[in-house]
Amino acid sequence: MAAAKQLHHLNAWEKPPVSRKPATLPTGIPGLDELLPGGGWPAAGLVEIVIPDDYADAAGLVLPLLAERGEQSRWLGMVAPPCIPRARILQDNRINPLRLQQVNPHAGRSDMWTMEYMLQDGNYSVVLGWPSCDTELVARRLANAAVAGNALGILFRYESFTRTVSSTGLRLKLEVNETGKLLYRLNRRGERQSDAVVLV
Repeated sequence: MAAAKQLHHLNAWEKPPVSRKPATLPTGIPGLDELLPGGGWPAAGLVEIVIPDDYADAAGLVLPLLAERGEQSRWLGMVAPPCIPRARILQDNRINPLRLQQVNPHAGRSDMWTMEYMLQDGNYSVVLGWPSCDTELVARRLANAAVAGNALGILFRYESFTRTVSSTGLRLKLEVNETGKLLYRLNRRGERQSDAVVLV
């Protein structure tokens, strides 16, 4: 309870705790490491992935990461995913289901509050979230919590529900067309910042 009270009053506008040069984690997806700054997912911090809809299978971008992190001592977290991950998907991608916790917040507690708590807790290495709101305050709070808990937070944001300007340090956009899936980096203003990686 004390931890929850402390988290609830976290000042999102304060600078996050000073950390060492961030390490990176390999994505396990051909071509994706070259797209990301530092050559992989940040070990701690906040990543925003803009997606067209639930049918884009955006979670596939992080399945190798979950498999690798699931072999560590800390938990993997999913907050209010739109689809319940099937056991076969976890098995096929070598993800340890015993290290994965799915949380669906109850009425009166937002999914972003839950994700913030999990990121700052220190017992999670990766927390995935599908937010029901999109504000600058939420992004700052989650980024601060991720650094404080030495965790990686990944937000899947719907394109129709995303602000153009964002303070999130790493923004990606996933597009799906007749040629397949394309992923590229965005800058803070939502402008395309890199060549696209074709995902197979």
